[in-house]
Amino acid sequence: MIKINLLNSSVATAIALSGSALAGDVIAEAAAPAPSNNGDWCAGFKTVGKFYKNEDDPYIQSLKFFGRFQYQYAHIDGEGVDGESFSEGIDEVRRFRFGSEIKFLNGFKLKGNINLVNDSAKSGGTREFEHKDWDELTLSYSKKDVAGFDKAGISYGRHKVAMGHESHTSSKKIKTVERSPLSNKIYDERWTGVKLKLEQGNWNGIIGYFSQDDKKERDAWGSMSQGSAFYLSSAWELNSGNLLFDFFHMSDDEDADSAMNDYNWAASLAYETEIGNWDLMVNVVYGDNGDSEYYSAPEQQGNFYGLVVMPSTYLIDDKLEFVARYVYQASEGDEGIKTNSRYFQSSSIDNVSGTKSGDSYHSIYAGLNYYLCGNNSKVQVGAEYETLDTTTGDANNTTLWAAYRMYF
Repeated sequence: MIKINLLNSSVATAIALSGSALAGDVIAEAAAPAPSNNGDWCAGFKTVGKFYKNEDDPYIQSLKFFGRFQYQYAHIDGEGVDGESFSEGIDEVRRFRFGSEIKFLNGFKLKGNINLVNDSAKSGGTREFEHKDWDELTLSYSKKDVAGFDKAGISYGRHKVAMGHESHTSSKKIKTVERSPLSNKIYDERWTGVKLKLEQGNWNGIIGYFSQDDKKERDAWGSMSQGSAFYLSSAWELNSGNLLFDFFHMSDDEDADSAMNDYNWAASLAYETEIGNWDLMVNVVYGDNGDSEYYSAPEQQGNFYGLVVMPSTYLIDDKLEFVARYVYQASEGDEGIKTNSRYFQSSSIDNVSGTKSGDSYHSIYAGLNYYLCGNNSKVQVGAEYETLDTTTGDANNTTLWAAYRMYF
């Protein structure tokens, strides 16, 4: 079956990922009219990027385009460890991405997307709509019924390496405006390397090997000679819910770029289930910030640990959702854990009021999500209260959120 849907703005990315000659052949062969959404504007989010699909084509099986736009406003109000009060409103284009994916030769896939906004509002800077960098760029191959597995695949390139439940959920579908600081501690960068994916029954797993090169020093794929990082992920679909385990370890290689080493190793165990009309996710994390190879300051070294509990329920089926989240994180070192850079560490606060690093942190979030077209188009509002304990005192902050999320 062949499906075609032309996007005027997609030619550049099609050429970039599949080649101009190849794209020309696809357009020449496929002359069927674009499918109708029967007046349902929500259906357009799911069809507008589907440029070509023909599973019987031996050369190109599909070509699609995708993008996301995320805007948000936050008002922060709190007090630093020095007793100084702060208050600020910040609006930000959180994400603006565009990319494409081509499946070819019955098993290969080339996928990439780029960030198209450079917004430094939270740091007191400007907003520029421009090519900032690559978000992901991977070449992969997968095949069913391999070596006793239902499916196996391997990929190389610039990967998102998910650590913890919140990062396994795309920003297109997260239920809170921002991920927790515990999630952002163990999951942050994009890594160049190799991932092996395996699936068998109700289980799937990932084994990864990556370089520790600093993404600020390159645009797409990095060098594989800048230290070593190892990744394991294992997920089970159980009768009572889903269980997820992640592990990430960075070597002590002298060639490693210290900018990538926010910790030596970390492990995460998450469980999600349904209790009546409620969804519940619980995630525990334990790790080691490392020694002087990773942090020169003794107060940043040692073990860290934390907990995320997130219940949610629909107040109106598939339309209005309530979500709450509790976060706790702590460390052996006096400055072993951090608050989120959004927005507890905004331009007027930074670390002057001691709102960046400490040894104990609590937060509670409550919010509503209104789904205009499912996760393809939704509005989010929320309120979050945070406290950070440091050796010189406590800091606290209340953030009021409002956000719009869209993707196709």
